[in-house]
Amino acid sequence: MNKKIYLIKYIGNHPIASVTPDRTFEIAEMENCVFVDVNKQAKKDYGDGPQVSMTVGSRLSDEQAQQVADTYETTLVPINDIEQPDVGNQMLLD
Repeated sequence: MNKKIYLIKYIGNHPIASVTPDRTFEIAEMENCVFVDVNKQAKKDYGDGPQVSMTVGSRLSDEQAQQVADTYETTLVPINDIEQPDVGNQMLLD
């Protein structure tokens, strides 16, 4: 079974993008898995060095999001303000 990861990225004037610009990706949904392992240290090859387990709600660095995208089937949805409607149904259409 292929693992599928749905990520959201906080952008623009969203408070999370302003307060924590280094952790703007978040896992919104996962299919066929509960956790995925990603590198704790960005400069290592995938799977080398310390690993951290991520699940729904986990925030990722740019490098960790890139690793997830390179490793699993991934869908990304941008969120640019707090008033944006629920994206769950939009992601299921992809």
